[in-house]
Amino acid sequence: MAEILVLVEHVDGAVKKVTLELLTLARSLGEPSAVFVGNGADAALATLAENGAATVYVADAADVSAHPVAPKAEVLAQLVAEIFQAGRQGLKI
Repeated sequence: MAEILVLVEHVDGAVKKVTLELLTLARSLGEPSAVFVGNGADAALATLAENGAATVYVADAADVSAHPVAPKAEVLAQLVAEIFQAGRQGLKI
C-alpha cells in the first residue's frame, strides 16, 4: 500500500479541519502519513492518529518554522526523497 503524505495545517498544534479531511481522503488512496512542520506536534499527535495518520513526521527546527512556505516545500521534498531511497519510517503512533 502506498504511503500518502499529508501536510498538517495547524495553529500552535491545533490541527485545522482541512488536514482531517485530507487524511480521510488519503485513507482511500493508501496509508496516510502526516507531515507536521513547526512547534506543537505533541498536542496534535492524538488528533492525527484518531483521523487515520499511521505515521507522523515532525520538522520543528526554528529555521523551518520562521518562514511560511519555502521551508515546508523543502521538508516535503527531502522527506519524499528519503522515503523513496531509504524506506525510512517516521514516528509510529
